[in-house]
Amino acid sequence: MADRTPDVSSLVASMATVPGYWQLDILWSPLVSTEQTGGAYSLMEQLMPVQAGPPPHVHDHGDELFYILAGELALQLGDQVVTGTAGQLVRIPAGTPHCFAVRSDTARVLNFYVPGMLDTQIAMLGTPATSTRLPTREDQRPASPGQHEAFSQRLHDLATQAPSDQPDLLARYRSNDPPPLP
Repeated sequence: MADRTPDVSSLVASMATVPGYWQLDILWSPLVSTEQTGGAYSLMEQLMPVQAGPPPHVHDHGDELFYILAGELALQLGDQVVTGTAGQLVRIPAGTPHCFAVRSDTARVLNFYVPGMLDTQIAMLGTPATSTRLPTREDQRPASPGQHEAFSQRLHDLATQAPSDQPDLLARYRSNDPPPLP
């Protein structure tokens, strides 16, 4: 039987050894890419500033998990808001409208997708990071119409994510005057 063990250098990763991307004021570091797993899953480390987070969206065909390494997040899961803190795992089942907003000065999370795909979005639409730090607004360039078109086609092909009609219960947490958590 042939040895199927991959090159060991591809089995050990850190923020310092993988390409990083800046998008949505976040440093995204794909530790295990969709490509490496044949689409089975992906794992990214995220470093995020206060108030960072996307609007409501839904992944119809896969689960998303957050393992919070440091900091605090407000997470909207459907029509409920929960708080996630260091040491907690938050699982978002496929089909669940969700979003999050960072409530601490910074937060670090491991973001796991089954099946993989978000790392592809970040690589297609994000700005390649020049260091492992939070980006400034000047560091990030908006994705071009061509990048958006290519990504939209890729999403359509894979049917992995869509906007959600769910009201954004966390919009106020991403404002300059966020309320205290419930």
